[in-house]
Amino acid sequence: MKSVTMAGFLDTISEFISKYFIDPITQHSGYNIINTVTYAIIFAIGTYFGIKFFEKIGIKIDKRLILSLLPFMIVGGTSRALVDAEVYPDTPLLITPGIYITIALATIATMIIMSVLHNRRGLDFHKGVFAVGSVLALVNLGLVAVNIERPEGLAYILVSFAVLYVPIKVISSRYDTFLKGNEYIVGAHIFDAATTFTGIQFYGYIEQHVLTGYFIDVFGPVVMFPLKIIFITLSLYLLDWIIPEEDLNNLNIKNILKMVILILGLGPGIRNVCTIIMAA
Repeated sequence: MKSVTMAGFLDTISEFISKYFIDPITQHSGYNIINTVTYAIIFAIGTYFGIKFFEKIGIKIDKRLILSLLPFMIVGGTSRALVDAEVYPDTPLLITPGIYITIALATIATMIIMSVLHNRRGLDFHKGVFAVGSVLALVNLGLVAVNIERPEGLAYILVSFAVLYVPIKVISSRYDTFLKGNEYIVGAHIFDAATTFTGIQFYGYIEQHVLTGYFIDVFGPVVMFPLKIIFITLSLYLLDWIIPEEDLNNLNIKNILKMVILILGLGPGIRNVCTIIMAA
């Protein structure tokens, strides 16, 4: 009786994992509330260990570091799109959530190597990380370029992006607000919203995230713009309020959280725009 009960329990667990985690990956069916919450928790844990990692290798988390990591963000987004376009193989390592782990490991390995070279040979850490990421990013961008089928899609995205981002940039440059210095983060999410709007409105794509999918079903894809702007600006405001610039002890924590917010907008945005222009 106990073995039967145990077998039934294991079958239930297996079915649960397959339904909410394995099938959405293998069948590309998108997100559900269970895997969304789980991935958010894992991402939060990863962020914590990311803070510890940067402290361990003695690297300050600032805009210079974020700039040096920008090519790896491009690698992540373009790699995922190249899977959609069937240029890269459809493997769990290159689709969400696996792509985040793959890119994170590649980035960490690069930073460790460059940290060692910096300490032993005096190599500039940030330039080294940027150079390695740039080589990988250029390979992917080249593959995207030779597979473009909808160049007009890029125009749609850039126009809708500029309509909202340029006024925010102008206002931020003229007035001393909490957005000053954070415009690029807001811009990344406006860009993501522009790609989502363009993909759904003009090309029939479907939003795979649970919460944003609900709002799109109710209000249409244009709702992505106010959703992104309100949520991201509020998040940045609270972050700067909780950890002011004068709080040097927690500055690394604030900056890595900003970098995470940036990645969550820029990565999907790059994936979306490349998927759209490749008609994948």
